[in-house]
Amino acid sequence: MGIGAASAFARSPTARSTTEMESCVPPPPRPGCDCAVCVPKALNDGDYEGSMKGAVSPFQPYKLVKVEADGTRRPLTAQELNALEKTHADVCEWTSPLSQGRRKWQKTCAGILKKLLSMKKQAWPFIEPVDWEALRIPDYPVIIKHPMDLKTIESKLLDGHIESPDEFVALVRTVFRNSYVYNPPGDPSGVRECAEKLSQAFEKELGKL
Repeated sequence: MGIGAASAFARSPTARSTTEMESCVPPPPRPGCDCAVCVPKALNDGDYEGSMKGAVSPFQPYKLVKVEADGTRRPLTAQELNALEKTHADVCEWTSPLSQGRRKWQKTCAGILKKLLSMKKQAWPFIEPVDWEALRIPDYPVIIKHPMDLKTIESKLLDGHIESPDEFVALVRTVFRNSYVYNPPGDPSGVRECAEKLSQAFEKELGKL
């Protein structure tokens, strides 16, 4: 939200610190889209291609199955699942509807989001959708094809519209990546600097998991 920002990090064309790289992790590309958010480019402050590799988040999906005596695997019956839920509720939390927000990963993501929103000095440009008309930046929707903000992510999470931790991570990274794409280094609005600091805080929280 805004036109640009003065970067808080010293940049070198040949050397980049680990901390700096953490503030530039892009979301995974969307198939069929070649916009600057989905196809990371150098943008005068480093190549983002290296950070596209590896898992989106430290979470891994799993399924519960029963292994028969002959080694074959099959899904649990409703009766078996009900019995398992009574003795191993923590294992079976995934059976609760996403809209109830009871799954451990949902609570973890909500906690991370709450922490980001509490960082008011850095979060203010990303709390609500960018009002490009009020800001008089008509090229914003032309450049940013996947607008996203923290309150929208919060609503999606609470309503059960985010289906996995990886989707949550990708949405949050899209918020910051949008800022990197639209706000070039050296612009005095402060928005890019906010994105770098908040993104760094986000990646730090992910690293604790």
